[in-house]
Amino acid sequence: MTTNSDVLVEGEPAGLLLEALTALMQNSEEVDGLVRFEGPLVGDSGAALVHALGRVTAELHADDMRSFLPGATPNTRTEEQRAADAFLVLVKRLDEDITGHA
Repeated sequence: MTTNSDVLVEGEPAGLLLEALTALMQNSEEVDGLVRFEGPLVGDSGAALVHALGRVTAELHADDMRSFLPGATPNTRTEEQRAADAFLVLVKRLDEDITGHA
C-alpha cells in the first residue's frame, strides 16, 4: 500500500508537503476574494515546501525564458505572478500524485 510518505512530489515526500500546507492554511485569511498565507515554515515540512516551490518556480522561469525565443509568444508574468503560479502548480501536482487523478 502506498502512503503519502512514499509518494514524492517535486522530489519531496507528499506527507511533508501536506503538513506544511496544512500549517499555512491554519494561518490563512481571505481578503477581497484572495487568500493570504502567513506564518513560519519550520522543520522538515517547511524545508520540503520551500524546496518543492523552488523547483516549480525554476521550471516556470525556464518556460518564461523560452517564450522569448523566435516564433514564441513572450510570457511577461512578474516574479510575484510566477510565485503564485508555482504555488498553484505544486498544489495541483500534489493532489494529482496523491489521488492518482490528472
